[in-house]
Amino acid sequence: MELDDRSTKLLKEIILTSGTNIVDLKKKYGLTRRQVNYSLNKINEWLLENQLPTMENNRQTGLFIDSIVSSKLPEIIERSSAHKFVPSEKEREQMILLMLLSRQEELSLLHFSIALKVSRNTILQDLKGAGQILEPLKLKLNYSRRNGYLIEGKEFDKRKLIIELVRKLLWMANGEQWMMKILDIPEEEVQMIRSRLEDVEDRLNVRFTDEKLTELPYILATLVRRMKRQKKIKYYGIQYQDLSYTKEYQVVEELFCDIEEANEQERLFITLQLLSSNVSSTDVFDDNNMPALIEVTRSMLGIFEKLACVSFIDKDELVNRLYLHLRPAYYRMKYGLTVENPLEELIIEEHRELHHLVKKSTKPLERLVNQAVPNSECAYLTMLIGGWLRKQGEEISIRKKALVVCPNGISVSKLLFETLREMFPEFIFLDHISVRDFQDYPLDYNIVFSTTFIRTDKKLFLVKPFISESDKQRLKLNVSQELYGFGSSNIDYDRLIQVIQRHATIKDKLTLKQALRECLQNENIRLERLKSVSDNPALSDLITQENIIFKKSVCSWQEAVRMAAIPLLESNAIESCYVDTIIENFKEEEPYIVIAPRVAIPHARPEDGVNCLAMSMLILEEEVEFAEGLPVNLVIMIAAIDRKKHLKALMQLNDLVAEQENVRKIIKSKDKSKIRNLIESYSVIDDSERGDAHDGETHSTFIS
Repeated sequence: MELDDRSTKLLKEIILTSGTNIVDLKKKYGLTRRQVNYSLNKINEWLLENQLPTMENNRQTGLFIDSIVSSKLPEIIERSSAHKFVPSEKEREQMILLMLLSRQEELSLLHFSIALKVSRNTILQDLKGAGQILEPLKLKLNYSRRNGYLIEGKEFDKRKLIIELVRKLLWMANGEQWMMKILDIPEEEVQMIRSRLEDVEDRLNVRFTDEKLTELPYILATLVRRMKRQKKIKYYGIQYQDLSYTKEYQVVEELFCDIEEANEQERLFITLQLLSSNVSSTDVFDDNNMPALIEVTRSMLGIFEKLACVSFIDKDELVNRLYLHLRPAYYRMKYGLTVENPLEELIIEEHRELHHLVKKSTKPLERLVNQAVPNSECAYLTMLIGGWLRKQGEEISIRKKALVVCPNGISVSKLLFETLREMFPEFIFLDHISVRDFQDYPLDYNIVFSTTFIRTDKKLFLVKPFISESDKQRLKLNVSQELYGFGSSNIDYDRLIQVIQRHATIKDKLTLKQALRECLQNENIRLERLKSVSDNPALSDLITQENIIFKKSVCSWQEAVRMAAIPLLESNAIESCYVDTIIENFKEEEPYIVIAPRVAIPHARPEDGVNCLAMSMLILEEEVEFAEGLPVNLVIMIAAIDRKKHLKALMQLNDLVAEQENVRKIIKSKDKSKIRNLIESYSVIDDSERGDAHDGETHSTFIS
């Protein structure tokens, strides 16, 4: 007997996934319990017939197969002949389409019936299914007495279908034997093309994946047949200069020069097959690399690190690994050759939150290829990054995940999101969403920060749209108490009063209990505040008279940024590249550096060219627009050497500019000493007093 496709898949799954059970198999393959049990019985019969140990099913440990089965399985499958295996309906539909695309003569019902060993009526049903496969691909299945069955449509779309069909049919049992049978390709032709591809590997100093080295001979053989039948590919968006500089194109010209029909466009298309093929190893950084894509890879990892609150170890090596995948993926996406990823659904289901963060990190790649990254490609990136995190001992799935719900506009929501992410680096913040989208949010999360009350069974923390410094300390304490049991809420006040009563007379226990609670809570807040700002300079230490500039007007926001940087450049606090990075990173549609009316705080990362902690202030008599509807008169440049030492000065600056009267005074003033006096007044006010003084007001909080 021979195993059918379903039983073969289940057998491989049980071998690969130790301890899987019937429920897992039902869920993964969309089967009923009866279907799974039928296949399991069939597998055991097949194992007995081949003199192998049968499968065991233990309630505690799941399904188990002896290791000898996995060692003998390839040999047994190899002995099985293709004609003994009955393809499924979907597989027959795919075979019919591939036969039509590779045909060397007119094909009729009889041809299909003989090749697939089913009746004509069955073939008629299969042809209907094949036609449905073609519909979304802008192709059509037609029939004429003269030409038989044929596929109509653009040649480029037909070739994309060939690539997809070869890949899918090779997945099925005895796939290669069926491929040679339905394509009528001699084995020596397949071996000849494989030999040429191995020459390509040697010349390019790469190793194609085993899967790709199996697929390419059948794809190229089918393409050559179409060329010889004058099924030439017309212009499809690939220009000669796009690919002709690559080593792949040079190799194609040399190794496929004996194919007369392979004109320039055909050579470019074959080149594209090599460029879009996954490789298992290569010398990544050679003269054939793509600097822009390498930089995109680094940017993506930087975004992911920020979103997931992790730091990659051996980051350069990870960049190499990702680039190894992204280079062929780049060509697949750019020219519409993305193929199905058989692991896509499983990866997304098993690693939904990780996949979500990876997807959000692909913005630089989307800009490079000018389109969204397909889920099939993103799933590979998820697998690679997830494996790297496990290797360095970090697991995203065990980190607490937070959601920010805010009914305000996108700018306010994003600011709140960034503020909370800075406050709680131990959490992974997944998204900021509206109340309307909250109930249907698909990902798993543990914590919700919301500006309005919402119904949820998760931990909910209510916050203001703009969080003042005193609010931050209270929120941190509240979160610590709720999640970790830390703080004054877990103190036994009744027992504490009993101790006091043994040594003193208590007139009012209830009032004393309340006073103790307030005292200890305030002490926690004070200690937390002292810890966060200790050994950090004040605002007045950084904005000195030498770092204040007056200017009547500037032509653009870029000029304003460069003008504000002059004192810091002259004192060697920053390098000129720091200013360039600020200007390059700023996007008018996301004016994050405009933190209050008429106030902008341009900044970049410490590694972008900061030598020492410093600040400067440019005061413009005439406003300049940093974005539509956002005029600015006060430009304060910050150069931070890390993520902490500038925070005290930043908090003080935040409170200073939150008062519009202060901003107005600075803009109108021509006296640096008066401006300094105002700055110093905010540098010495105790944070708790300032927080109380501004209760109820909205504060925009700058996050470095």
